[in-house]
Amino acid sequence: MQTLKRRPAVGGPRRKKRQRPKISRKRLLVAVVAAFLLVMLGRSLLPALGIEAPSLGQGDAEPTEVRTKAPPAPTIDLNGVMVQGGGAAMITLNPGLVRLGGTVTVSGSGFDQGSMVDVYLGPSSAPGQKPPSAAAAAKPKQVATAKAGKWGVFTANFTFPSTMTTPVQEVTAQARGGEKVAKADAAVAQGAGQATLSAVVGKPGDTINLTAKGFAPGEQLNVFWGRINGDPNLTLKADEGGSVGKTPIRVGVTAVGQTSLVVVGKTSGAAASAPFQVLRLYPSIKLAPYAVKATQKITFSGGGFAPSERVLVRLNAAGGQPVMAVQTDDAGTFKGAGIVMPFQLKGAQSLVFTGEQSRASASTGFTILPFTPQARTNAYGGLPGTVVNFYATQFAPNEAVHVTVKTAKGAKPELVAAFRVDAKGAARAVGQYTVPGDTEDTVVFQLHGQRSDATATVNFKVDKSGGPVDIPSAKPYVVPKDLEN
Repeated sequence: MQTLKRRPAVGGPRRKKRQRPKISRKRLLVAVVAAFLLVMLGRSLLPALGIEAPSLGQGDAEPTEVRTKAPPAPTIDLNGVMVQGGGAAMITLNPGLVRLGGTVTVSGSGFDQGSMVDVYLGPSSAPGQKPPSAAAAAKPKQVATAKAGKWGVFTANFTFPSTMTTPVQEVTAQARGGEKVAKADAAVAQGAGQATLSAVVGKPGDTINLTAKGFAPGEQLNVFWGRINGDPNLTLKADEGGSVGKTPIRVGVTAVGQTSLVVVGKTSGAAASAPFQVLRLYPSIKLAPYAVKATQKITFSGGGFAPSERVLVRLNAAGGQPVMAVQTDDAGTFKGAGIVMPFQLKGAQSLVFTGEQSRASASTGFTILPFTPQARTNAYGGLPGTVVNFYATQFAPNEAVHVTVKTAKGAKPELVAAFRVDAKGAARAVGQYTVPGDTEDTVVFQLHGQRSDATATVNFKVDKSGGPVDIPSAKPYVVPKDLEN
């Protein structure tokens, strides 16, 4: 017979609940004091030690600093090329044709005074360049850091990598914590070899003697500087013994540093090389004058480039489409070139000159001066009803000038006349304006050049008429089409 277990009675004994210990007033007071000290420590001592304490609430948050972006440099049309106006950040490289493992100097301008500028090196993204492979498409590597000086300029040096997967590398200068950035491309030179030269050091364009042997009799010899393919720098002919002796040649354009002159026989395929140390080119530029107004021409001459190469001229940039190109002579010089300045440029500007083959670069600055016109009326003053004509000088050549008038203080200027100045920026007895009958005290004329954006102001004293003057109101003036600009 199965035994049944009895349930405990509903009213039976219950387990006692565990009571929580009571917090004493003394412990509570100690906890409050500790919390207060922690808050004060986070607000005073930790920031002084350079340690940022977390915010304890929205009410304690510091206001966010607001940075105002500087307006971008204007873009203007110069000789059919869209270029930036002054004030843009810019860098140039020396040398621009780089040997692997060589030293590159980065010269920058247009950065904020005292700002730290980081220099990066990576694959070029310039138009016309082959896209880098997946292995080469790594992030740009920081190679140097410099501090912009008083005028926003800096100089930094870095060693080019000894191995490279792309023929053109992009150098980027980035203002730390800012938006100013400038880029320039460095081309990587290729080629090496061995032979006998009368000198082992020189710069492109220097004359040295070459001696070679071991080729087929009478064959054509192709001579290369720093490479073994493409068009040769020059061609020679071997004698009956397959040699050339003490033949004057010019140092060709190649990367600065240790390189080779390579001689290749066209028929035999035999090759000989001679080591050579290529020195840097140090080009220089002279401007005349260094300050001009719009429509005036700046002329420039240069030297120190490679012989018979084109020199590309750019405005306020080291890369991109040039505004013009000039050809150097056998000595690497040029002169007599020039360019007319457009109206849109204002203030300080830079011209950058880069050898197309050597990549040697030089820059120089100049200033665009403002027009400061002067004007007067045919009389210094008069009664209401007086007919006024205008005389003007020092406006931009052949520009249209619009005349506005204010007949009362605080009144809106009203267009009343227009005329065109001559090739010297002058005009005489032009325009016509009749002083209204209700005019008192002074009439203010403003003559504004439509191309130069320059203004001349003339005050005309109106004498009291002693009573009302009945002069018909003039019709609103409409500028003729040929005087719009």
